Amino acid sequence: MSAITAPLTVEQFLKLPEKETFRCELVNGEIVAMGNAWSLHELVKSNINQLLVLFAAPIGIGRVFSETMYQLRPSEARIPDVSFLLAHRVKPEDPHQLYQGAPDLAIEVVSSETASELEQKVNRYLETGSRTVWVVYPESRTVWIHRATGSQHLKEDQGLEEPDLLPGFRVAVSQIFEGI
Repeated sequence: MSAITAPLTVEQFLKLPEKETFRCELVNGEIVAMGNAWSLHELVKSNINQLLVLFAAPIGIGRVFSETMYQLRPSEARIPDVSFLLAHRVKPEDPHQLYQGAPDLAIEVVSSETASELEQKVNRYLETGSRTVWVVYPESRTVWIHRATGSQHLKEDQGLEEPDLLPGFRVAVSQIFEGI
């Protein structure tokens, strides 16, 4: 007979020994291990991070984070590959807690998630406060932009912009895959 356990809260999850939660997210109260981050995945993340930092830092519009955990609900904490918070959200009320709610921009670089897991993650980000979610596909060198108002598919030869969240930001999708 197997033991039945109740779903965890984020508070309980954060109290577990780090070796049990390293590279894990909490999804609907269950601990879910994140996949391995291969070099292709990391190069794409690095490019995105650099593009966003070069835009955001000089104007002080907000901060770019890599693999930062956000508490989306009492039983859910997610770690987008790259995220962006507007300046007014950067300094948390309690610096010893997770950021509350989804980042303003969540970015996922597709590697090991199934389509249904990815869809669930995108929907959860949008439901809990993200204004935009970028899903980057290194193999096809494309990007899907998801907003509450709909989705847009961008190919390598197109421009990526985020006029409402990052006014003035515009890069070629190909720049996300530079050096790859």
